Amino acid sequence: MESSIELIRNHILMKGVPEYELEAAVSAMDYMLLSDHEKLITEGEIGDCCYFIVGGKALVSSSNLTARQIALDVLLPGAIVGEIALIMQDKRTADVTAIGQLEVLRLKSVDFYRLAKASPMFHESLLFSSRIRLLHGLLRKTTIWSTIPDAELRGLAEITRISKVKRGDTILTEGELSTQLYMISKGRFQIKRNDRKVGTLASGDCFGEIDLLLDGPYSGTITALEDSELLIIGKEEFHFILQQFEQVHRQFIELACIRHPELIKVLKPKLNSLAHTASSSISNNKHQHMDRSSAENEQRDKQQDYKKSDHWISIVLSLGGLFILTTICAIWLRHPAWIGAALFIGGLAGPVSFVSFIRGTQLLGYRVSRLALVFIIAAITAAPSAFILERLFIFGGWQGSESKLGSIAEPITVSLIEESLKLLVCILWLRGRKQRFLMDAIVFGAAIGMGFAAVESILYGWTYLQQGTAADMLAVLWVRALLSPFGHGTWTAIAAAGLWYGLHNKNLERSKVNSLIMIGLMVISISLHALWDNEYTGRLLGMIIIGLVGLVLLYLLLKKGMRDEVHALKVMNPIIEEPSAKYAQYRSLSLQADDTASLLCDGCGTVTPASASYCARCGQALRVTR
Repeated sequence: MESSIELIRNHILMKGVPEYELEAAVSAMDYMLLSDHEKLITEGEIGDCCYFIVGGKALVSSSNLTARQIALDVLLPGAIVGEIALIMQDKRTADVTAIGQLEVLRLKSVDFYRLAKASPMFHESLLFSSRIRLLHGLLRKTTIWSTIPDAELRGLAEITRISKVKRGDTILTEGELSTQLYMISKGRFQIKRNDRKVGTLASGDCFGEIDLLLDGPYSGTITALEDSELLIIGKEEFHFILQQFEQVHRQFIELACIRHPELIKVLKPKLNSLAHTASSSISNNKHQHMDRSSAENEQRDKQQDYKKSDHWISIVLSLGGLFILTTICAIWLRHPAWIGAALFIGGLAGPVSFVSFIRGTQLLGYRVSRLALVFIIAAITAAPSAFILERLFIFGGWQGSESKLGSIAEPITVSLIEESLKLLVCILWLRGRKQRFLMDAIVFGAAIGMGFAAVESILYGWTYLQQGTAADMLAVLWVRALLSPFGHGTWTAIAAAGLWYGLHNKNLERSKVNSLIMIGLMVISISLHALWDNEYTGRLLGMIIIGLVGLVLLYLLLKKGMRDEVHALKVMNPIIEEPSAKYAQYRSLSLQADDTASLLCDGCGTVTPASASYCARCGQALRVTR
């Protein structure tokens, strides 16, 4: 205990405190002994004291916007903790947890304020260090800088200032050039361009970056929607940091490309140049770090391994089980209700399972409800429209029972009608700028195609039921369910991918190539459909061969789409190649995160892996509602 008091007396901050005040404060301190993993301070609680660490170590950690625990600091003997809440007269900003056995002396608020009043040095030094620690914590938790190494982040905190703004305050006006980067710590802001609302930004987001990157007034009018708090750094500091950290530079350029697609031609060359430089740097540094510990390698690999959804397996098993159950009941009981249930579930089983699988390959998808809506719209619009047009153009009207076209013209006409109608639905969903990924086209295309296929299967089953028995209907439904991956979902996904290349052609240098890709994929889609329907393809064997060709092409498109998603996700969420050795040994201490969960972006509705902090689709910070 005496050594602990002596440590306090010799503390650098106590040098200016009068002896009698120091003695009064030290005598009033309470000695506390904490065991391993025991919490000293809990984030969010009211602070009525601070602590001097006199023995052991303590981990300072906090929840970021996505509810993941992150390490902020490791405190050693002589450190003061808990003073921020006293100075700021606010709630605790972080958790403090014992690493092993921890010894502290607790200084109550009344004695703390007595020391602050008695010694200007004590107060000013604590005020400065508290401000830096507060800003460091805010930068680590809520902004685009949160992935840069800790030492550099502390330097950034020293040149960052906090600004409080009131509801209705205009931070930037359209046409005005921003000379600072604004990072939102608290609150919400509205963006307007040409008197039109284009978005809302909240904690973790930033603005003004495009002005600093291109030296032009691109930000628009930014207005506070509520009382808020901003973190601000100047233009020179901004560019200095970008020069030091290429991964952050790439992140800002990608963010600018997302917010201003019309500037992609200017920004993409910079992004590509940085990516090439970073790739060379990583290659050159590989041999310098071969002695890195296996634990750090595993941690890095875990960060880079974005997990995909496997919920489609449970959907396949559930629908397959229901179909088997209703099939048995329909054959055994022969009750119309069971026959109807078997018809409905049999028509949905294959299509829904296929869409679930395709969606499971997507990292940056939308809610299931949105995909279900696309599925239903295709079912109630494209399928009935195709039936009407085919009756008119192929059978010559409602009374016709035989095709008016030849065996070659008929399947071509059918494929043109059906694929065209499905593509019209695709256009409605892919024309927006939010569908920026090839995987969006593939997944939406698969949903639209399978919505069409589900109705078609139900109609086929109903026709066989009317002409024969329930067993005939069930046989048709089982065959169509098993062959469904070879059909409409694959064809429309391929055609939708081609449509995406045509609608999202932002690079004029590749306009001809993209146009050829679009035409080629659409022609392949229609050709596969026509060959599938052609009576000369050898029926089952020919259908399987045609189906496999389609699946191989779809697989190649999926690989390309997944690479694009992973690239965009990593650019917007840079990975630190060298984890801080200072915190490596403490990563397992109360810092666990659910890597299997997903985050929903409140800006565009994208479902994003839990390991991300920024949405790769719209660029907004990801948050969980607390």
